[in-house]
Amino acid sequence: MNVKTRQSRRKFIKHTLAATATFGIKAASAQLATGRSRHIDSSALEKLRTQLKGGLILPKESGYEAARRVLFWNPDTERRPAMIVKCADADDVRYVVEFAREHGLEVAVRGGGQSMMGWGTSDGLVIDLASMNRITINPAKRTALMDGGVLSGEVIKAAGRYGLAPALGQCPGVGAAGVTIGGGLGWLSGLYGAACDNLLSARMVVADGQILSVDAESNPNLLWGLRGAGANFGVMTDFECRLHPIGPVTAGNIYYSINEARPVLRFFRDFMAKAPDSFQATLDLVPAEGTVSITLCHSGEKAEAEQLLRSFRRVATPTKDTVKLEEFSELANLSTAAKPGLSYSCIAAVYREELSNALIDHILDRVSQAPPNTVLGVSHYMHGEVCRLAENATAFPLRQSGGVHIRTSLSWDTAAQAPQFMRWANETHQLLRPSSGERIYANYQTHAEKGSSQAVFGNNYSRLAALKHMYDPSNFFRRNSNVEPAKI
Repeated sequence: MNVKTRQSRRKFIKHTLAATATFGIKAASAQLATGRSRHIDSSALEKLRTQLKGGLILPKESGYEAARRVLFWNPDTERRPAMIVKCADADDVRYVVEFAREHGLEVAVRGGGQSMMGWGTSDGLVIDLASMNRITINPAKRTALMDGGVLSGEVIKAAGRYGLAPALGQCPGVGAAGVTIGGGLGWLSGLYGAACDNLLSARMVVADGQILSVDAESNPNLLWGLRGAGANFGVMTDFECRLHPIGPVTAGNIYYSINEARPVLRFFRDFMAKAPDSFQATLDLVPAEGTVSITLCHSGEKAEAEQLLRSFRRVATPTKDTVKLEEFSELANLSTAAKPGLSYSCIAAVYREELSNALIDHILDRVSQAPPNTVLGVSHYMHGEVCRLAENATAFPLRQSGGVHIRTSLSWDTAAQAPQFMRWANETHQLLRPSSGERIYANYQTHAEKGSSQAVFGNNYSRLAALKHMYDPSNFFRRNSNVEPAKI
């Protein structure tokens, strides 16, 4: 892209953003999914409350303000639910689904609450699974059976006691169910595939209130759909995944001066193109700290790890190096919480088929203009086992080697700062998106517009639309990477 074209594109984006920005207005004017004109009788609420083993929180009750929040909290994600239900088991989920359907309430399903689009909250009814957190490890079968509210880090720690590990995401605080049914890319994807590839069975509440068992024998077509597009079909109340034997890993961070960002980014791309299946890494640019850091995990032999690390230590002089040999379960202790004192955050993410020199230039240009508390990172480099399955083997189609996910995250203190920060994030997002043929990773989806679901699911979309018609013909579950039911 020449300079003139780039400047014209930037000018167009700025004008578009200025014309369409509604920061702060959306949150202030949003109406409940009940339309506020639809009254839910108090006797119906009390009946629901007595049915539940868990708890029901209404807008004027204690704990409501904290319960309605999700991790990425900003004017685009803020909602005021008509009610929040803390479910204790699958029956609670069934009662709530039936109640929401009867009263016409939009439903949001929350596990870890880390949806980048804020899909874990709603102006209608929130099904909160956090209290459903049981985990059973079967070391002989090398499987984990867990509830829908279990966090990824909790599974990693539980399995680690037996020298085993799940193939889940890199973030310990994300819900294990959510990351699995959205695809699931993590430290072990090169060795053992995506999280969804390791899903063996599940129980779920579908839109008509039924509790279905899903495995290779029962509802096998639904198992295919759960492996990558599962949020479309219901609430996964518990599920079983495959575990893998694992010994100590070489893991940690290598930091460089941000002045070395260009050579480090180019080295990172070239290195990952030839990296062994046992190696995965992410790269973060933090302009406020003046650093570029690489967080890595190598689950192969120590001698191989040392050979690989020499390359990272030669590309530029590290300013800090925390890499060490440790148990894989120690990675579950990585902090994923928002920075103390910061009340708002947003994130924008893009999938690109390669990390080209031109794309690196765009990234560095945006970093040079970044507001405070910005992190621009490169994650989930696609290689190894996850790329060896066919695109239609599961509902998760992103199987191309060399693909990368670029994310821009920002945090700020006050509501008044939202327009400035979110405008910059949206402009960065637009500049980093491909000009054509866009693909989207469901768990990293940060925009929903016409055609975005087709970008998520690719050639699998039509099969998913037929499944959606079978299990959710009214599109009851729609706060997700949504597939509209086929018109049959």
